Amino acid sequence: MSTAQTKHDSYDSFMNTLDVFNDAMDKLRDKPLIKDLMSLVDKQTAGRQFGIAVYGDNPDKPFDYYTVRLHNQRLELVSRGKDAPDLDWKVSIDYLEDVAENPEKYIDNPAKLDFEWLKHRLQDAA
Repeated sequence: MSTAQTKHDSYDSFMNTLDVFNDAMDKLRDKPLIKDLMSLVDKQTAGRQFGIAVYGDNPDKPFDYYTVRLHNQRLELVSRGKDAPDLDWKVSIDYLEDVAENPEKYIDNPAKLDFEWLKHRLQDAA
């Protein structure tokens, strides 16, 4: 995609990506090594909000923003726009579209999902 990407175009891809993250987390929740991490995620991030910036070609020039939170063991949209005080994840529209268009690829192999932003936030909270 190009930087001509419009705000309207990122919403569906972003929401579908959230669904894929949630499905992958549900699948991982009972795995021995991941189970403890997911429990930590649930405890450390309860009620916290995460700022996400979506960009086209240049990570320094985001064109859309979202705020999400972890609630009942699921990521959910809080708002669209730059509401969160800090950006936790800069993500390209290309990545969002790939996740949205190929959910099985990411749910079947959750290591392909970018959980680094969430792990970073957990380390900050610890």
